[in-house]
Amino acid sequence: MNRTLKALVASSVVLVLIVGTFFVGAYYNELGGPLPALPGLASNSGGTDLGRLVDQVDNLIARNALVPSSESSRVIGAVDGLLSSLDDTYAVYYTPTEYSDLQATQKGEFYGVGVAVSLNASGQPYASRVFADSPASKAGLKVGDVFTAVGTVRKAKWDLEQFVSLVRGPVGTKVTVEITRKGKAPFTVVLTRAMITPPNTTTKMYGDVGYVRLMTFNERSADELATAIKGFDAKGAKGYVLDLRENPGGLLSSAVDVVSLFVDEGVAVRVDERGKPEQVDSVTGGRITTKPLVLLVDGNSASASEIVTGALKDYARATIVGQLTYGKGSVQSVQPVLNGGAVKMTIAHYLTPLRKVINGVGVTPDVVVKMDPLLQLDEKKDTQLAKALEVLRAKL
Repeated sequence: MNRTLKALVASSVVLVLIVGTFFVGAYYNELGGPLPALPGLASNSGGTDLGRLVDQVDNLIARNALVPSSESSRVIGAVDGLLSSLDDTYAVYYTPTEYSDLQATQKGEFYGVGVAVSLNASGQPYASRVFADSPASKAGLKVGDVFTAVGTVRKAKWDLEQFVSLVRGPVGTKVTVEITRKGKAPFTVVLTRAMITPPNTTTKMYGDVGYVRLMTFNERSADELATAIKGFDAKGAKGYVLDLRENPGGLLSSAVDVVSLFVDEGVAVRVDERGKPEQVDSVTGGRITTKPLVLLVDGNSASASEIVTGALKDYARATIVGQLTYGKGSVQSVQPVLNGGAVKMTIAHYLTPLRKVINGVGVTPDVVVKMDPLLQLDEKKDTQLAKALEVLRAKL
């Protein structure tokens, strides 16, 4: 392993070594033999060169283990162990392939199976939308299907991005997923990956109201939203409904750009990072409308969605309709490491312009309307949308 990377993961290997020594000691004691001394390490040392220690453990595994693991799997295990010491729900290691997929996601381009995914209350991913003519729709997947495994990987609680990175892959390759569907025993489906180009925005005119749904915050989100608004204006729209339900977030910069479409000046978000002065991200001065606005949110509106919601609520620029948002008020940084992969960890918390805390709290709508998220797919049963239109028309 690269020496720098070994130093990065050393603390987790120290833990593994200590635990391993306990069990090895028990084994040798049963045989009546002494515990072996580790060569090259002082028993009374107050500290250890972490790089050398990782070198040693790595070499011991490669040379002496009955069934030695691959170097790549040792790296993954060690980095995962180190990140788990943070007690950070969002800390995760991306392999080089997973990191490449993540970069493509942020650009709005990817290969996959054609489902939009959210997490349920148990931390399990489920299909919140199945795109027409996609591998998923052709295989019979339905909205509400819960993904309980990808290949041989099964977790009690998933990181959404890591789940998605396992499902995505090169065009033409296959992925096996296990599905749990209400009223049926779990079953597996083999899907062939294809180029997926789902729309990040869905638009519709309701009389003189323009409705736009934003699925995620990527590099193109603000431009796509601006295009939608200009299209509404050309059709005589007097106000807009921006739907951020089931939107899990994305790029912080994209959230600032979206706020900037509606707010002329001021703070978009405040970021509180360890050991640094408060960072203030201000709007960009690109406001394109002053017309009335209603935001739709729900329990899966998270992260960048909450930045936008919190800012527009603080400025009284929009009326918020729906349900309490997810409450993810933390900022994650994704940093590449030397093997081509990357690590993600929480580096800061963000606050609304008026310094309101979102992490673990969420944003409470001005008008609360509780509803099963699956009803969003049936316009006639979408009571949250109906209330949003009612609230907006009262402003016109």
